[in-house]
Amino acid sequence: MSPARLLLMLSALSAATLLGACSSGPEQALSTLQATRGQARSTQDSSAQLAQAGAITIAANDFSSKESMVALARQQNLALSAAFTPYQGSSARIYGSTALGCIAGSVEVRESPDLKFQVWGRGRNFAHPIMAQYLNDLRTKIKAQGLPPLVVGDIALKYGGPYGPKSNHASHNTGLDVDLPFFFAPRGQSVADHPDVYIVKGQKVLPTFTPEITRLIISAASDPRVDRVFVAPMIKQRLCQLYETQPHNGFLHKLRPWFGHQAHMHVRLKCPSDSPQCLSQSPIPEGTGCGYEVQSWFMPPPPKSPSKLTQSQAKPKPKPKLPEQCKILWRTR
Repeated sequence: MSPARLLLMLSALSAATLLGACSSGPEQALSTLQATRGQARSTQDSSAQLAQAGAITIAANDFSSKESMVALARQQNLALSAAFTPYQGSSARIYGSTALGCIAGSVEVRESPDLKFQVWGRGRNFAHPIMAQYLNDLRTKIKAQGLPPLVVGDIALKYGGPYGPKSNHASHNTGLDVDLPFFFAPRGQSVADHPDVYIVKGQKVLPTFTPEITRLIISAASDPRVDRVFVAPMIKQRLCQLYETQPHNGFLHKLRPWFGHQAHMHVRLKCPSDSPQCLSQSPIPEGTGCGYEVQSWFMPPPPKSPSKLTQSQAKPKPKPKLPEQCKILWRTR
């Protein structure tokens, strides 16, 4: 049995187990929710911790042809757009995870009439080639819908890695993550210094959550190359209310509630097939993630159990370590 097929079987088994838990009642659903929140937080885990959690996957994502994308879209219950650039390999290589890794051979994503940058920091417009293709395809889809130019925020540094101690980003290390603000660019104008546009506030949907922004979110998530999209819980709840019973709602599965993300969504792509040392997060549980799972984000947190160890007795967590390839890459750049 090939490693790729074994990985798919293990992923399916894990997903089925989680799905069974969600259908067994609030108690087990709460346990599943805590697990999914934990794996969402694993974006900050070290490579060693990811390995211990079984989150290292063999990259076996085939995006090399229109036929493979159509098959994946059908499998993921997505409405696949005609705009798609096949990924047939590149010289770029990813080492480590999106929260603790680097990239060799990134490409610079530049502005165009249909793609503008909201600049959050210098030099953050580098991407893995598959991300550059994804953004170009999304730009094309947005234009085909008659929407204004796409706005892009942070992607990654040229060689990846953390942005630095003053950044509040816990990822964007490998060129597979991109922030997409919730507004469009006026044609022919710069949006480099454009203020953030919030579409929700707490449990309130704001007037800025327009049908056009809804189409942007759906278009960004309805792509087989996308692993997950972090959005504020209220955004997920709103889209569940609108689309849970609609066909081709597989994008709901990819929308993951997470703190913040009220003024932008964070899109994360799957590891490309030619970067076997790219580490992925654990698979998302099966299903749309609507119902109890999303509702629980608006419930009071469960009481904390008293710790048996005092703070002085508690063992410090090991400091995360970057892959050795990253250290070599940064020394020779």
